[in-house]
Amino acid sequence: MADKDVTQVEMMKIIALFRKEGYKGEYEDFQRVSGTDREFFVVMSNEQGIKALFRASLMLNAMQFQYVLDDKHTFVQEDADAG
Repeated sequence: MADKDVTQVEMMKIIALFRKEGYKGEYEDFQRVSGTDREFFVVMSNEQGIKALFRASLMLNAMQFQYVLDDKHTFVQEDADAG
């Protein structure tokens, strides 16, 4: 069985966490970190179209920048049932 989708309530809590930290931009994608209930990967883009990957923890009420998404770094949608 695939991991649970990120709920609307979880998305709102994650967005609130980003806004509290002063981040502004478009939220491109939310994905639950495999094996966790309250940690998520978030792809966010700014006005210039630069996308970045963040890890957000609702348990710790914290978020952490991972890396800028570019030719060398991409965000893959994992399909747990593939293969």
